Amino acid sequence: HIYTQAYTSGDAPLAFIDRLEVSDGNGPVDALSSALKRALSPPHPFLNTIELTDYKVRILDPEKATGATTRVMIDFEDTTTGESWTTVSVDRNVISASLNALVDGFEYALVQHSDSCVLCDDAY
Repeated sequence: HIYTQAYTSGDAPLAFIDRLEVSDGNGPVDALSSALKRALSPPHPFLNTIELTDYKVRILDPEKATGATTRVMIDFEDTTTGESWTTVSVDRNVISASLNALVDGFEYALVQHSDSCVLCDDAY
């Protein structure tokens, strides 16, 4: 489930919207990316201009076999501005690391396109 919150022009919260989105893709990461975009695009249509340009996985401790830690790096590009950025996440579960990197990448795009960010003061 993806939770989004809508705001009035006075920044007073209206409601949380519970959305369940599914999507197909060229593998699980592409499907996760597409589902996130489908859930977040109605209130943030500019996210449709964000593309994943590269996806890399590295096993950090191969001697641990299936318990190994994975590092995921995802490169994004805003096709309107040409701006690009990379997010990184580490987890023993490659899908979890991938989802975290995807969320970080879309969150960065949301902050970049926002006039103000009430949650992040100096975080970006």
